[in-house]
Amino acid sequence: MLMTFMKAMVSAAIVTAVTVLAKKYPGLGGWIAALPMVSLLSATWLVVEKASGHEVARFLAGVLSGLLPTAILLAVTIVMLYRGWPFSRAVVLAVAVWLFSSILLSKMTSL
Repeated sequence: MLMTFMKAMVSAAIVTAVTVLAKKYPGLGGWIAALPMVSLLSATWLVVEKASGHEVARFLAGVLSGLLPTAILLAVTIVMLYRGWPFSRAVVLAVAVWLFSSILLSKMTSL
């Protein structure tokens, strides 16, 4: 229970720090948010919880498989925002495109 609380607090602190920074420096905040903090932090928590090297490797392979769909999600969001779409609608469309591209990539890699 203490470990779960600690993980939540450290993770929340990182997200909060990035958000505060992004208010003043949006470009820098975005760049920091794109760093593999969540992936590496999650992998670190797996190691702390005694996951095997193979389990951590499978986790990181899953992260890797999500990079292209995530890049597509971000690109769609950016384009729609520049076209004047409200943020919520841009994100809904981007998530739909992300889901489609994730499924498509999954089907292509399992051939």
